[in-house]
Amino acid sequence: MSAPTPEPAPSTSPLDNAAPAKLNNPGDLIAAAPHLMGYYPIDALVVNIIVGTTVEMTMCCDLPLDTLPESLTGHLATIVTRYPDALVIGVVVGGGTPVGHTLPRDILVTRLRDAISGHNASLNMFWTPAITAGARWYDYDNPSHAGTVPDPKTTVLAVQAAVQGQRTLDSRADLAALLRPDPQDVLARRATVIKTLLTRPGRRRSASHSYRLVIEQVQRTPERSEALSDHDIAALAVALTDYTVRDACIATATGEHAHAAEQLWTELTRQCPAPQRAEPAALLAMSAYLRGNGGLASLALDRAQTAFPGHRLTRLLRAALDSHMPPDTLRPLVHQAAQDAKRMGLTEPS
Repeated sequence: MSAPTPEPAPSTSPLDNAAPAKLNNPGDLIAAAPHLMGYYPIDALVVNIIVGTTVEMTMCCDLPLDTLPESLTGHLATIVTRYPDALVIGVVVGGGTPVGHTLPRDILVTRLRDAISGHNASLNMFWTPAITAGARWYDYDNPSHAGTVPDPKTTVLAVQAAVQGQRTLDSRADLAALLRPDPQDVLARRATVIKTLLTRPGRRRSASHSYRLVIEQVQRTPERSEALSDHDIAALAVALTDYTVRDACIATATGEHAHAAEQLWTELTRQCPAPQRAEPAALLAMSAYLRGNGGLASLALDRAQTAFPGHRLTRLLRAALDSHMPPDTLRPLVHQAAQDAKRMGLTEPS
């Protein structure tokens, strides 16, 4: 059986004024995990790296059958070394039931503790059957130290996510379904429309025209109730194949249109045929990465890579995600995209 891959969910979400409670009460941090990841983990190992009062990194992987493979524990330990004096809080979700004072997957916890020891990091490990209101949590160091998980839907992070229009899905499968491509016959129909747009005489449009077309759709997205037509999808797909336009759209990952842009990229990732799907999928990955949703970013990159093997922006973002680079390290790319768009005269519709 292959080793489970830790799914990175880089986060810079501060614990704000509730920080002392969150750091002192494991139940609060456990309840916050779904909103850091974008979905509720089931039978999973969740590892949070905390510096001060900030969750700098959240990682998740499916529970292996017995213990953690050496490659995975070594990978986790390597990441911890990048955060000197960090507090590492791990949570085993599910994976069995307690037997007496022995918690499920205690061998896994010992393996992880051994890997991280010596890296100047403090590790606390907890177990809960599920991340749901009223579930009990237990401390691996002292199983008699236990408590109750508060309602995850009422945490500070849940409120922040709701205000920002972000959804926390019930499972990773639901997250994957969010990007499931439309039926093949529908994609083939749209591919025909795209081919027509690409090959018709005089079809070449300026980057400025194509950019305005895309941004107009971004601005319409929050209020639009109807689905995009095949022609709309094809026109947007063609516009984004101009890398000048695609790169300028990276700037939408921050600012007033960030949520609307992410909604549009999500739709187009489902709706565009290959290879054009790679462009909105890569833009979605950038947006998700910057707001700390590594799970969605990873799935979007999978869609982009499948649609267009060797896609350059996808390779860049995959390297960043796999090396667990903090989201802030990508912000200069967004700033540069905005500057380049301005320099080339690519402006938003008024």
